[in-house]
Amino acid sequence: MKISKVIILFILLIAQGHVFAENNAKKEAEILLNTMGMETAFEESISRILNIQLQQNPSLKPYKQVMLDFFSKHMSFQSLKPDMINIYADAFTTLELREINAFYRTPTGSKTIKLMPELMAKGSQLASKRVQDNTQELQKMISDKAEQLKTQ
Repeated sequence: MKISKVIILFILLIAQGHVFAENNAKKEAEILLNTMGMETAFEESISRILNIQLQQNPSLKPYKQVMLDFFSKHMSFQSLKPDMINIYADAFTTLELREINAFYRTPTGSKTIKLMPELMAKGSQLASKRVQDNTQELQKMISDKAEQLKTQ
C-alpha cells in the first residue's frame, strides 16, 4: 500500500514537472514570436497578399474591406498566436527557445530578423525565375511521362 502511494506521488510529480516545462516553453515561444516581430510580419503579409490579389483581379476591389475584415478575423496574428506558440513550443525545448531568444537579442540576431523577409522574398523570386527559365524542360518531361503512361 505504501509503495503504491509513493509511485502515485512520483507519477504526479513527473506530470506536474511536464506541465511546468510545457508552460515555460510556451512562455519562451511567446517571447520569441514577439522578438521576431511576428505581429507586424503578419499584418504586412496580409496587406501584401491582399494588394497582389486586388492587382491580379481588380473586380475584387469593391470587396477589399470585406476581405480585410475576414483576414483580420481568421489570419491575424492575434487569432493565430495561441497556435503559433504551440507550434514553436512543440518544435523546441524551453532551453532551445531561450537560446534562440538570446541570439535574436544580439546585433546579428536583430539583423537576421530585419533582413529575413527580404531574403525570403529574394529566394522566392529566384525560385520562380528558375522555374520560368526551365518551363520548356518541365513541359517536355510531362509530355514524355504522358506518352509513357499511354503505352502502359
